[in-house]
Amino acid sequence: MKGKVRILISVLMLLISFQLVFAQYGKIAGKVIDKETREPLPGASVLIQGTTLGAATDANGNYVILNVPAGTYTVVASYVGYQTVTVSGVQVLAGLTRELNFELPSTAIELKAVEVVAERPLIEKSATNAIRVVTASDVEKLPVRDVQAYFALQAGVSLQYGRLFVRGSRPDEVGYMIEGANVTNILGATTGARGGAFASRDRYRALGGGLITTIPEALEEISVQAGGYSAEFGNANAGIVQQVFKTGKSKFSASAQFETDNFGNYPGKKFLGTYSYGYADAVLTLGGPLFTEKVKFFLAGENNFVRDYIPHFFKGYNFGYLKDNGRRGGTRGDSALVAWNDANIPGRMRNRYTGNGTLTFDLKPLQVRFAGAYSWARERANNSLRNIFNLERLPVTDITELFLDAKASYFISAKTFIEASVSILDYRNKSYEPAFGDNVLAYDDSLQVARAYGEKFRYVSRYVGPPPYDFYGFLFYRPGTLFAGYSKFQQAYVGGSLALTSQMKNHEIKVGTSYQRWTIRHYGIGTGGLFRAFHSLPDSARDPNYLYKLLGSYVNNYGFDRFGKKVDSGEDGPRHPYFFSAYIQDKVELQDLIINAGVRFDYMYLDAWRLKDPSAPNADLNLRKLLDLEKGKPRAYLQPRLGFSFPVTDRTVFHLQYGIFVQPPALTSLYAGLSYYPGSVYLPSIELIPDPLAFDPDPIKTTQYEIGFSQQFTDFAAFDITGFYKDVRGQLQVSTVPITGGPYAGTKYAVYSNGDFENVYGLEFTLRIRRVNRVQAQINYTLQDARGTNSFANGAWAAVGITQITPTLTVPLTFNQTHRGTINIDYRFGKGEGGPLLERFGVNLLITFNSGHPYTLATGGIAQQDADDGGILNDGDPRNRNPLEPINASRTPWVWNVDLRVDKTISIGPANINLYVYVQNLFNTKNVINVYYRTGNAYDDGFLTNPDLSGTFVNQFGERYIELYRAINLENRQHQWRFNGILQDLFGPPRQLRAGVKIEF
Repeated sequence: MKGKVRILISVLMLLISFQLVFAQYGKIAGKVIDKETREPLPGASVLIQGTTLGAATDANGNYVILNVPAGTYTVVASYVGYQTVTVSGVQVLAGLTRELNFELPSTAIELKAVEVVAERPLIEKSATNAIRVVTASDVEKLPVRDVQAYFALQAGVSLQYGRLFVRGSRPDEVGYMIEGANVTNILGATTGARGGAFASRDRYRALGGGLITTIPEALEEISVQAGGYSAEFGNANAGIVQQVFKTGKSKFSASAQFETDNFGNYPGKKFLGTYSYGYADAVLTLGGPLFTEKVKFFLAGENNFVRDYIPHFFKGYNFGYLKDNGRRGGTRGDSALVAWNDANIPGRMRNRYTGNGTLTFDLKPLQVRFAGAYSWARERANNSLRNIFNLERLPVTDITELFLDAKASYFISAKTFIEASVSILDYRNKSYEPAFGDNVLAYDDSLQVARAYGEKFRYVSRYVGPPPYDFYGFLFYRPGTLFAGYSKFQQAYVGGSLALTSQMKNHEIKVGTSYQRWTIRHYGIGTGGLFRAFHSLPDSARDPNYLYKLLGSYVNNYGFDRFGKKVDSGEDGPRHPYFFSAYIQDKVELQDLIINAGVRFDYMYLDAWRLKDPSAPNADLNLRKLLDLEKGKPRAYLQPRLGFSFPVTDRTVFHLQYGIFVQPPALTSLYAGLSYYPGSVYLPSIELIPDPLAFDPDPIKTTQYEIGFSQQFTDFAAFDITGFYKDVRGQLQVSTVPITGGPYAGTKYAVYSNGDFENVYGLEFTLRIRRVNRVQAQINYTLQDARGTNSFANGAWAAVGITQITPTLTVPLTFNQTHRGTINIDYRFGKGEGGPLLERFGVNLLITFNSGHPYTLATGGIAQQDADDGGILNDGDPRNRNPLEPINASRTPWVWNVDLRVDKTISIGPANINLYVYVQNLFNTKNVINVYYRTGNAYDDGFLTNPDLSGTFVNQFGERYIELYRAINLENRQHQWRFNGILQDLFGPPRQLRAGVKIEF
């Protein structure tokens, strides 16, 4: 009955309001006056060309045009007896007001039409918080082609471990939007799988992100709000990054673009001192009117193929044929050629097809906009030289992304409109062994393997795969070794919003509500030994109860039963978190004061299990099920938001902001199949658990204050200085819970609980120089101090497990970069400038820098690590690591990087052809981004130089061991990748050279 009531409530909410949608529209406002007398012109007409959008001025000459899609427009002002004035290049940014004033000359004085080209304002007077916007024209000139990188160039934002960190917060506290709709990865992870000690560290560094892939050429603008946003925005405490697709224009346009880094030098060869990573990218775009100017479309399609999708400094070696010493069970004396190329890690591949588009109907008083994105990708990962003899059996992952958004705006009057939207998001991935796919029982069956691959793999028996090679202490997997597990995962929602906006004199009042209901499923099964478990007891395997019990040792499932069949209800049913919000805000825009005040109400249900009595957990270990569970409760929060902007003059603006923000923790910390829960709490014995679970935790709460000052000090230059402070409470951390009752009384178990907190102080500086004498430039700089009890949720799992004491003292956070900045300079000849060779020739230089990040010098023995592991002190299992200083007291070196783009545009008939080359890491600088904890540098792990650590292995394997160790571990960091994760490589990416051509019609 309760389930039916919950479904009914969800349906009612869905009918009332659909999905979390924010502003991807702006507005144009201003005044129309007589150029000579300076008197206002009431009743003047202001229209946006190519649309039905427009307004008439009031008695004071003021006008406002609401709900203008982000983009660049031509605006026309006219009045009887006055000359028409046309302003082109008017850029409207999402969520902001574009001030556009007109001075109309009398026809008695001037008969010629007045045409003006607008320039983008250097100061956004209508913004009450720090908003950084990058437009399509900015993006196409940059020597990078990655949406994440565009965001990371902005003040207050850094890109580490493949994720964005905004103003010192954890990566899962950043919200992602497309077309104003939420596309944030609320689970946090891109799969529902949970790992052991080594997997969990990389997993928590890489939480968060967005679920939908966009094409850079499809974007009209991207923007970053680093906190301080209005009541309309929610469920993202650190910042919000938004992407808005292009809209079709009144005339047809098309483009074709292709770029590559392969000049015949893949694999392992140099061209102009640079390696190829097997990269090729092709993009097609098409846009314009569809039968009538009232209907416009824009489409973009892309195919992106790359071999090494994570480029590394990687050196090739050839050790010739080495003989197996039989130490790991292989045939003694077997030999194999141990060799690999420079630069390219064999076996990697990613192939992606993506489509983005919009369809708009301008049917005054009704506006309808459809937006969509679809992507399919297949990738094969290889992060270890251990796998070079077994590339055929590397696991394959298929990823499918779908996003659809429909939004309708109806103008009740010229200054009041209602908008409603519906959105659908569906993200799925599946990982599998390439020959067998869903047939998991065949993965480890030697007969099935022989049928699929031939009889070239030497299994020990029907159930036991080939043992690894051991070459002088170094493990390499023999051909035929099973690598792949099997998993499938879905993260989807349906939802929408309803909002009413009214411009009442100087007040823009907006009232809105939103709702989204998610469906999250995961099925993961360990395939090693699975066939043996079935085949060795065939009679028992026919018993459903026995199978159910058996699979409990192999699977982690929700939304699927233990056999992998999709289910929609019951204890194995999918997770259905939902989020409802309502808000009211009033933006008051006066001549010398702008106030943005509002309050937001959030009602969220995380659909998480919790223990009925946390002090007395109970489990059926025979069936592998935790008992006495119940679903958690919904939670409700009010969040006030208040922002001020003080335009002292047209060139001087102050702004202040205060707000409270609430969001759920990454749901990957809460979700697992019921068979996984006993393993999570490790009943009945207490164990160290690197990646436990949270039982219905509270959301995370952030309070932020911001103050800023903007000054345009010349006609072409302005700067902005913004200071901020934020206090974050209730982040997840590992803690232990004493068991005082039940069958396991007297022990403890580990959980994630709300305990971590952090404080961040910072200063952001931006200098913008509009193009003058062919030069345009921007400088962004951030000074920041982020401190907290833990950098990541499982940052102190070993210490907590051993001492049962949770951290309460703040330390510098691992991802904090005290100094960070970018310098971008664009030098460009315009049309008709520079003569035939230099006309429309441009150079773009991008310099990025940061001061490194904190780490802790430490020492320790080699514990249970083998010869090829060395004495690396790893993040996955830090129990053997003893700090030599206060936590995070040291800092990695400064990082400097230079990227360069050179391009030239020529015209042939109606086509504009842009030829370009761009180089990332121009000087091929081997930037140190992480270090070995034992030595504090990236070139020596302190193992070979310490006979107490390495002496036993050196004596056992001799000089050849030292040669292999230097090549595999010191030069190519294989032990670092294995234990600390591929995302925590010691060096930044090497130089990459790409050339391309873009043809526009």
